[in-house]
Amino acid sequence: MNERYGWIGAALCRAFVLICAAVLVLTATAALLTRTGMPFAGAYTGGVLVAAVGTLIVSRNGAPRVLLPSPAITAWLVYEEIIARGIAWQDVLIVSAVTSLIGVLLMRAASTGRMIDALPPVIRTGLLLSLALGMLTQAAQAARILLPSPWALTMGGMLSDPLTYFTLVGVLLVLLLYVQQKELALPIGIGIVLLLTWAEGFWEIPAAPFLQPELALPLMAGGQDTLDVPAAIGLGITLLIALTVESAAVLSAEGERPPAKPDVPLARLFAISGIGSLLGAFPLSIAPISAALPAAEERRIVGIPATAMGTALLLFLLLPCAPLLAALAEFPAAPALALAMLGLMLLQRALVQLQSAKRLTLCDAAVLAVFVLAFYDLRTGLTLALLTWVLLMAAGGAHHAIHRSTIVLTVILILSQLFPWLP
Repeated sequence: MNERYGWIGAALCRAFVLICAAVLVLTATAALLTRTGMPFAGAYTGGVLVAAVGTLIVSRNGAPRVLLPSPAITAWLVYEEIIARGIAWQDVLIVSAVTSLIGVLLMRAASTGRMIDALPPVIRTGLLLSLALGMLTQAAQAARILLPSPWALTMGGMLSDPLTYFTLVGVLLVLLLYVQQKELALPIGIGIVLLLTWAEGFWEIPAAPFLQPELALPLMAGGQDTLDVPAAIGLGITLLIALTVESAAVLSAEGERPPAKPDVPLARLFAISGIGSLLGAFPLSIAPISAALPAAEERRIVGIPATAMGTALLLFLLLPCAPLLAALAEFPAAPALALAMLGLMLLQRALVQLQSAKRLTLCDAAVLAVFVLAFYDLRTGLTLALLTWVLLMAAGGAHHAIHRSTIVLTVILILSQLFPWLP
């Protein structure tokens, strides 16, 4: 009997590791989206619902894969596209839905290879590095580890700040448990931080911790006509490339058996992300923590791994918990801890790609520097990096190595950036 049902306990244990990171990332992104005027309950409900369904669909006939709104991509959309450029969040979601539809068509046509040809390896690595730095910076800012400074680029926080202290202690605890190969390192660290901060009174369980789920539908809210066609094209291309690069990096790290055809899970990802955009969920990607669990044989239910099934079930159970998690977001030590760990996992993938490069030239270093300096704005960083790479390669006499699609992509992104200033 124990052997027969032991797989259930093992699957739930692995699902618990995934859900701890997933729910905190969903909380952090929902809290971030409130700065755009989007209600927390609508952002949270849409994110949880689409993440649960997407986890089941993308994991079918493969490894457990958790779908979450990418924290780095969401932060770029909120700060640079919605707040800085004045684009309504409804319009961003509509662009995301159209972009996802195009992504599905490209993946179904097996055009991943063509997309990869348009992006030199150093561009893909630099973009992945930019996404990882975005996650880490978002975690550091949420925990007040990094603070704005009037006389320097940034300044460090102080350990006398409880938010900084508890976040750093949590990160250190998780890393110590991780190097000891403890599978429950992340849940233990998050649990201790939550318990200590609650006991100290930094956050409280609300009197009504549960609420009927509600969605923030962009089509029902109505578009605001805040986005012109060239800007929408540049936004959509950058979004498509960023989601593909981040998710493909996670797929390539799936233990010893990465998917033979990444087009299939990526096509499912874009299909779910497109539908989710119409339900108020920001663009989804395959979370880096999906590849962090050690590879293991497990039971499948209609082709879906038991771990993915357990993760989706726990997500569905957390649907009515928006008020509880909104209270948790007021002292975001635990969400910042989850963001920091996901950022480190993605940074590891970027460093692995750098390590596999045969030889890095000064041209490659310049491209990577552009991504590092412009990591806060993915569209600008990708445009400048492509322009830098094309110019340096052509000036160095290696124009034959520049793929035609790379030139077309660079021109389109430059024109989308320059359109507001064209006569």
